[in-house]
Amino acid sequence: MGLSHSPLLKMNPSRLPRLSWSLLGFSFGVFAATAVAQDEEPATISFPAPASEAVPPAAPATPAAPAAPTAPVSLSTIDFMRSPLVRNPDLNSSGSHVAALFSGGGESYQLIVRDRATASDITLGGGEAAVVDTFRWLDDTHIAYNLVSYDGRDIGLMVADITDPANSYPVYQYGAARIVAVPPANPLRPLVWVSVGAADGSPAVVELDAATNRGGFVDIRGDAEDEGLVEVSQRHSDAIVSVVPLPEGDQLGYLPDGSGRLGYAYTVIDGEVYMHVWDGKEWFLSPLDFTRADVVDVGNEPGQLVMVIDGGPGETSTLRFVDAVTGTLGEVLLQDSTYDFNGSVFRDPASRAIVGAFYDRNGPNSTWFDEGYREVQTALNGYFPNKVVRLVDVSDNGNVMLVAVTSDRDPIGYFTIDLESKKIDVVQGERPWLPGSLLSPTSILKYTTSDGKKLDAYVTLPEGTSKANPAPLIVLPHGGPWARSSWGFDSEAQLLAHNGYAVIQPNYRGSTGYDWMFTSEERGDLAMMHDDVTQAVRTVVKTGMIDANRVGISGGGFGGYLALTGLVEESDLYACGVTVSGLFDWQRVANEIGLDRENNRVYGELFTLLGDPGSEAAKYDLISSGRRVNQIKAPVLVVSDKDAQTVEGQESRELIDDLLSAGVSHEVHEVEGSILLLESRVALFERMLDFFAKNLK
Repeated sequence: MGLSHSPLLKMNPSRLPRLSWSLLGFSFGVFAATAVAQDEEPATISFPAPASEAVPPAAPATPAAPAAPTAPVSLSTIDFMRSPLVRNPDLNSSGSHVAALFSGGGESYQLIVRDRATASDITLGGGEAAVVDTFRWLDDTHIAYNLVSYDGRDIGLMVADITDPANSYPVYQYGAARIVAVPPANPLRPLVWVSVGAADGSPAVVELDAATNRGGFVDIRGDAEDEGLVEVSQRHSDAIVSVVPLPEGDQLGYLPDGSGRLGYAYTVIDGEVYMHVWDGKEWFLSPLDFTRADVVDVGNEPGQLVMVIDGGPGETSTLRFVDAVTGTLGEVLLQDSTYDFNGSVFRDPASRAIVGAFYDRNGPNSTWFDEGYREVQTALNGYFPNKVVRLVDVSDNGNVMLVAVTSDRDPIGYFTIDLESKKIDVVQGERPWLPGSLLSPTSILKYTTSDGKKLDAYVTLPEGTSKANPAPLIVLPHGGPWARSSWGFDSEAQLLAHNGYAVIQPNYRGSTGYDWMFTSEERGDLAMMHDDVTQAVRTVVKTGMIDANRVGISGGGFGGYLALTGLVEESDLYACGVTVSGLFDWQRVANEIGLDRENNRVYGELFTLLGDPGSEAAKYDLISSGRRVNQIKAPVLVVSDKDAQTVEGQESRELIDDLLSAGVSHEVHEVEGSILLLESRVALFERMLDFFAKNLK
């Protein structure tokens, strides 16, 4: 069994809702924003005038949680780089409460739970020593959440009763514990993957008693360590009700089935990824081959999956049901005429049936398989015109909706809609300190590759740009390469636009959504990926809105490779470039990863397409732009982590030496601490802005 597409799930983390009623009689504020064009192919791109600032409905009473930063008169780098205020909101089953991860504008997330009736909040976990990174409603009043340290170490799986939040308690401590499934018939007995669960001390999925408070955290510091670890082990034994037998192979991950029970496992056997199906007593090996298919979610029935099946060159992929036990293909849910499916599905909470899907075309798209949901989406679009509106969650009785609303100039805002009271309330915005009036619209550009394919790019222009006043341009090729740029709010693009730069974010062959246009060989053609980026840049320059003498390029990861390749191959186009943790000599990278490179978690698929570096030496030489840095005429900023013991870290160090030897003008920025820290991100982007200011005058 081969593996050319990673079988990792692209699942919506929230519970997925059912809707079958109309939205009538609501009073709501008026919104205006840039519209998203649908598959237009203009000779020149249309750059809409700045939209008026959104007027939200009245906010609920001031929450008990720390106040969010207010919108400043002008914006600084920190405003764009600050972490979202809230993440991953989710309703409880009755819709009476909304839970979300809350940062207070800082870097440490806590769990906040809002009582919708009183607009009061309770805060759980996190603080000076810990961060809440995930949570899950178990039933209407009990919520489980994971505490981790700032350096990512697991502290414990906690449970809180929101009617008595002061008495939260750990059900598994000082080890990893991730909830796999919450059985509807017994939600306080979740199935949890724990780092020590099997009889031999290996990781396993266990049925965990989450209803019993066995006390707080055990002290394992200093002299208390030995005695404390014994007590921790005893508590774990008491909390583990049963242990699920291990499937064959090395464990990769587990999935619930469509009913909320344990359903599937991924393992590695002899270097290949296999799926196993759980029948309640034992595991059965699935015959599925992931060479031309990806799992998107579990299906409606036991043993059923929802998968994207590759249509091959010239035919888009299908989203369809597949029997995981027999491998038989079932009903086709969706096949777009011009884009491969690249998103997630939406599940009804009452019937647990899949009723819709979200995916990217040239802009975000919602498709519904149920007429009631289509009507609701139409109504929501009417209340939030020219916005992207997505259903996030719905109460089990269907009376309360949680929706996410966003656009190119609006970071995501979350709202609840109560159908009984006909009331719309603001939950919170991800970045309320970034008002749309100070941000720039993003337009969709269709460009033609040198071999005649039409792909998408996204263009953000700073205020005041015109043909009489063309803007300097920064090119931002995405990483991956198996990813894509999408239309919508982007903090990096908006930061650059706020500082006077136009931004283009081109998709290229290899970007998700376009596989059907290309053969496998073309999807792995790195030289043509670079050429696609170049074609997109030259297309936007032809509009006359860009100063062709002031064009820079910047990227991270695979985007860092494309940035350096652009500087090497297009010396007449780029005036400067930034590369962050890129890869520059593919034969060197292949040797560094080793003979098992085709099974590498990050680069395996790419090396499968590139072939053997020994027999394909000429190809590897062609795509290894780091070997030709002597062709670079423009200044380069190399961003690296000095102490990173990774392939990317080694490549950055090699590049710095090569630039020095070739006499190429360059600067180096070493990231201090984790890039996840706000101060590190701010320092990086301020250095980049300074670099662009010097070289794109």
